[in-house]
Amino acid sequence: MAMAAERELEQTVVEAWPAAEHAPLGGWLLRASGGPTHRGNSVAALQASGDSPLDVRIEQAEAWYRQRALPPMFQVGPCSEPRELDAALAARGYRETGAAWLATAPVSRVLERSANGLRTQLALSPAGDWLQVSSSASRFASTSDVLLGFLERLGARCRFATAYDERAQPLAIGLGVLSQRHLGVYAMLSVPEHRRRGAARAVLRALAESAQQESKAELYLLVDAKNVAARALYAGCGFEDRYGYHYRVLDRAGH
Repeated sequence: MAMAAERELEQTVVEAWPAAEHAPLGGWLLRASGGPTHRGNSVAALQASGDSPLDVRIEQAEAWYRQRALPPMFQVGPCSEPRELDAALAARGYRETGAAWLATAPVSRVLERSANGLRTQLALSPAGDWLQVSSSASRFASTSDVLLGFLERLGARCRFATAYDERAQPLAIGLGVLSQRHLGVYAMLSVPEHRRRGAARAVLRALAESAQQESKAELYLLVDAKNVAARALYAGCGFEDRYGYHYRVLDRAGH
């Protein structure tokens, strides 16, 4: 039962970050988007079908990425198929990178733990302040068109949260992505000079309130395994780790 729940969550996450270009390959989904996103530029290996040997399928994926001038990259986690994928990639010279956790929390628990006096705004489209913070301080700052592409493909599923100080200065932003049963928390970002003021907590509360209004009982998010501060914030707001995953990337030109 636990693995079924993890598969449902991971499929939800795949659908919540639709790549600019994608193609099926024996049950896998090849994704390419450009920019800094690992998820949008990697293979989602949630199923394995067909008779092709694993090495042949990996070679086909490598060719697809090289045609797009991207390094071949795979997302590997507890739901990846086949089970020997991680070892096979390591044997081919793929290095491990981007270790992260998927964490979940009941909406009710986040609301209980994120009480905050800061003003927040929730919008159905990325207003000026949200875009300003994202374009100036996020990892997409130099490739804002890539982020805008994801937002355009997500369309009406997006909820944009911004926290403000008493002078109406934006302090932090976050993106909520609706799915059938969840609201995913993405693009969390605090303005560097305004950190440690509770703004990220306020954004989480705004997104939890939105989820409650949309009749979603659970939030999920993805967090870098090395980001101690973010993981502590999320744990304090009621999130619990569900499973870890990482990526395998082939840096050199050929096998």
